Amino acid sequence: MQIHKPRSQPPQDDGVLAGAGASTAPFHWLQAGLLVACVVTLASLFGVWTRLAGQLAVFWPANALLLGVLLRFPRLDTASGWIGGAAGYMVGGWIAGDGLAALVLLTLGNFLSVVTGYLLLARLGPDDRRLAKPASVLMLVWVIFLSAGASGLGGTLIGPLVFNSPAIESGMAWFVSEVVNYIAILPAVLTIPVRRLARPVPRQWRAGHGRHLRRALPLASLAVSLGLALVVGGPGAIAFPVPALLWCGMAYGLFGTSVLTLLTTTWMLLAISKGQLDMSVQVDTPQMLMSVRLGVTLIALSPIAVASAMATHTALTRRLRHMAEHDPLTGTMNRRAFSDHAGQALRQARIARAPAGLLILDIDHFKSVNDSYGHAAGDLVIVHIANCLRRHLPEGPPLLGRLGGEEFAVLLPYCTRQQTLEIAERMRQACAETAVDIGDGRLVTATASIGACVALPAIEQLDQMLQCADGALYQAKHDGRNRVILAEWVASVER
Repeated sequence: MQIHKPRSQPPQDDGVLAGAGASTAPFHWLQAGLLVACVVTLASLFGVWTRLAGQLAVFWPANALLLGVLLRFPRLDTASGWIGGAAGYMVGGWIAGDGLAALVLLTLGNFLSVVTGYLLLARLGPDDRRLAKPASVLMLVWVIFLSAGASGLGGTLIGPLVFNSPAIESGMAWFVSEVVNYIAILPAVLTIPVRRLARPVPRQWRAGHGRHLRRALPLASLAVSLGLALVVGGPGAIAFPVPALLWCGMAYGLFGTSVLTLLTTTWMLLAISKGQLDMSVQVDTPQMLMSVRLGVTLIALSPIAVASAMATHTALTRRLRHMAEHDPLTGTMNRRAFSDHAGQALRQARIARAPAGLLILDIDHFKSVNDSYGHAAGDLVIVHIANCLRRHLPEGPPLLGRLGGEEFAVLLPYCTRQQTLEIAERMRQACAETAVDIGDGRLVTATASIGACVALPAIEQLDQMLQCADGALYQAKHDGRNRVILAEWVASVER
């Protein structure tokens, strides 16, 4: 261990970066507006296409999409995004042939609903907006009803002017329409996963054909239920997909269920409005339209609530499993979890007749840090070493675990002798070249000794590899520390 005083850092000039950001800001500002405008225009045209003669659209996705997109993607929540939304409404209505007065009034009515929903949802936490808590769906329903109420208020004023419909009747129609649109669309948009692309699926996926087929059963049952709704018809047909959607809610997660619910409700509303789904009743009056929309709303709400509850349960289970398998200080696997996962990895490498490397790392003179600076400083050094190891793990399925105290183990499946030595050397250098800030301006440089073991091909007995690597670690300590030693018997196995 070495103690260093901190060096003064020269101030960094961010002028170049600031200039670059400033030069690209107008482009991103314009890009956000154009993107939102395109989304709202297409959604508006779709809604106009579902209009019945002289009445509101059967399905109007523009408001829910605009609200969801602005909340889910903050980069679009700019002045240009809102302007783009207004432009989208105007362009969509203009293409559909609406007059200027109708365009302005309908755009104001749409914005009244969207702004109300935005102000209410913005007050909720990120987890509630992603429906990640048990009560999140209930909160979303309240927001939807209040936003739809604002839409209904606008409808009482705008409906008589644009559609020549009674004020109360128009307000109720706008309210019900927005309820079903928001419930169908908002969950799917608010739960869009934004994450990095996953790594390629390994070849072993073929062994899980049966599991994949079982996962497809809920989707198949949903398709069958929709087909039965077409064949049987009648007022009860709108409830046929409910059991299948509930099954999907337990199988596909929140986002997947929200998307399937959106597709189902959209299909049913369009099938009814176009006469494809025979309800055995006339659906050409505002009262019947409101009844159908409320029925579809109930269909959409139940599976989303189930999926939200399942997502909460899954997240809690995953957290408990992580706590049981990982070291709370470093976040690496604990000894038991490392042994379990490493044993499975070794068996797979053994079947493939591939090599496997194992490293055991021990921090040099660690006791002196605890004795001189206290256990808090020792914990900082341990965390630093764990981070160094984690940063230098190769791509693929390596495993990192804390065996106890200041000792770590790294399993490197499918790594040859040379690859194992190169990885171990990079880890050793990273530990030695980076200082740890232990507070009060003190920097500690920690070195590590590493014992390496390689089996060609891999062996299934993790204990034997641990014993081999531990012997190499002992030799590294004996030879002066801060070095990597490969067990001699591995070289003889390679020959």
